[in-house]
Amino acid sequence: MFRKCVLIFSFFCIANFSHAAVAIIHGYDSVAAGERGFARALAAHAERWYKEFGVLCEMSDDRNLGGVLANKKLALLVYFSQPTAAQMSALRAFVKRGGKLIVFYSSSAELAALMGMKQLGYQGNRPVGHWASMRFVQAGIEGVPERIQQSSSNLLAMEPMPGQARVIAWWHDRQGRRNDAAWLASSAGYWMTHVMLADGDAAAKAQLLLALAAASDRSLWVPAARKILADAARVGGSGGAAGLQEMAVRVTDPSRRARAVKAAAALVAAERALKSRLQRGQGYQLWQDASNLQTATYEVYGLMQQPRPGEIRAVWDHSGQGLYPGNWKLTCEQLHNAGITDIYVNVAGAGFAYYNSRVLPQAAVFQEQGDQLAACLKAARPLGLRVHGWILCFSSERATAERLAIFGKRGWLIKLPGNKDSRWLDPAVPEVRAYLVKAAQEMAVNYKLDGLHLDFARYPDFNSSLGEFTRQRFQRDVKRSVNNWPADVKPGGVLHNQFAGWRASHISQFVNDCRRTLKRDAPGTLLTAAVFGKYPSCLAAVGQDWESWLNIDLVDYVTPMNYTENLESFRAWVADQSRTRSQRLRVVPGIGVSANESRLNAAQVIDQINAARRSGCPGFALFNLDTTMRQEILPVLRMGISAP
Repeated sequence: MFRKCVLIFSFFCIANFSHAAVAIIHGYDSVAAGERGFARALAAHAERWYKEFGVLCEMSDDRNLGGVLANKKLALLVYFSQPTAAQMSALRAFVKRGGKLIVFYSSSAELAALMGMKQLGYQGNRPVGHWASMRFVQAGIEGVPERIQQSSSNLLAMEPMPGQARVIAWWHDRQGRRNDAAWLASSAGYWMTHVMLADGDAAAKAQLLLALAAASDRSLWVPAARKILADAARVGGSGGAAGLQEMAVRVTDPSRRARAVKAAAALVAAERALKSRLQRGQGYQLWQDASNLQTATYEVYGLMQQPRPGEIRAVWDHSGQGLYPGNWKLTCEQLHNAGITDIYVNVAGAGFAYYNSRVLPQAAVFQEQGDQLAACLKAARPLGLRVHGWILCFSSERATAERLAIFGKRGWLIKLPGNKDSRWLDPAVPEVRAYLVKAAQEMAVNYKLDGLHLDFARYPDFNSSLGEFTRQRFQRDVKRSVNNWPADVKPGGVLHNQFAGWRASHISQFVNDCRRTLKRDAPGTLLTAAVFGKYPSCLAAVGQDWESWLNIDLVDYVTPMNYTENLESFRAWVADQSRTRSQRLRVVPGIGVSANESRLNAAQVIDQINAARRSGCPGFALFNLDTTMRQEILPVLRMGISAP
């Protein structure tokens, strides 16, 4: 019966959205060739947010703009830097017939004029946190969130033309001070001065996109509410609130059972009332009530879970600045209260340091905001939180152009086919490995860390290793010529296994050097690594032989990045990773709460944690510490599964 209801809900959503489909169009002809992948990735985030509310949308690039816009009421233009003359003609026709545009970042003065707006120029080089949140003021659009968290590093400033447009949201810095316009609105649609990033606060961003669509068709709130209700009914495989009520009475702990039974009874009543109101087709308030019911569903499910004492409960902090930049104390208190035991804080990489480093180049975050590693440790230690310095090893992420030029001059970057420098340090260069080991030593010794966490301890992929410089190094090391390059070292080639092993040896040598250095200079410091979960394919693909690292004790444990929304896939991966007892005790599965590959709600996180527990693993690690985790995940986990 439950499955039948879900199918009915799904059909209802599709039927009601088909007449008001959103076109999501990312730049192709309108952007430089090197930016097309970025534009597509941004569009994929928007597509995901719309689909989470059952909005039928079509994503495409801009090469057939007129055809894509046909029969559409709303079009989202993602990273449309410079539309061509033909594209501008199609956009004018679309607006003239009543279509609405949502523009994410464009440098086109013509497009701005069409929207009743004027560009003021590119803005960058501001202090870290200058554009930290967007706050909506007198938007006049039903359902727009009051505030959205997002850390942007630049924008194209805009102002409304008198009588043609208005500002509906302003950027604010981390201190809450208002600065530039964030969103503008006109009769032609809406304009954001940057792009919507997938850096947290996903619920608010999805709500904003839904609200902008519903501004053209208010009836869209109803099927969106139905989609939320259908999703809530899947929690725990329960079949809705009634199923959760049946589960609640089986909770073994008396105190927890009493709270769960009471909460489940209230949920049953709320669900019954909401289903009755769905028949009357109300608008935004109906959607809001459905959202509240979904939150309550997660909380009831959370109350039913049991904590497991002594396990590792880790979070990755990719920002390296905590939940509240400038206030590590509050971040650590919230993590401690949610039962978290370990934090991997991303304060270092080949091209940057957020701590007082003499090895790595100090980043603007350190110069403007201070030593993030010292601040984190000061706040975490009184609470018993273990701090692991997280270093991005061979990746040049966050490196400045000047630093990349230095790496290139030293011959440290992987040479791609065609003798072009990549943006990745070459693990086959001994000086590169020594440089990173020295940084690891510096962090562990100077800061007395609980652990050092290696990330990007690998090659970027396979094909980037097929350049002439790699060929020369390989031939020198194996003392033989490779006449049929690169065919002989590709999969199926006569030297493929030897080449894969040669690449993996450099990564393993680096990990081994880190281990020896820590044992000598910082005994007791844990060494852990984030790894690709699919072994042994990751050995050939990126040179990551992590099972060997465990077998010969190069690391204390690994955190496979098992980022998926499919629970069965997660279970299968963990089962394979923990197939022997020695591995089982040293594999801490990574769960992609807000990764590029997956977006999980609180119930899905709980299900994956339980799967890791059933496999006998010593704990779990959550990616990533952001607004979404703070608002939606940790409060539910602390109710049961990670209760302190």
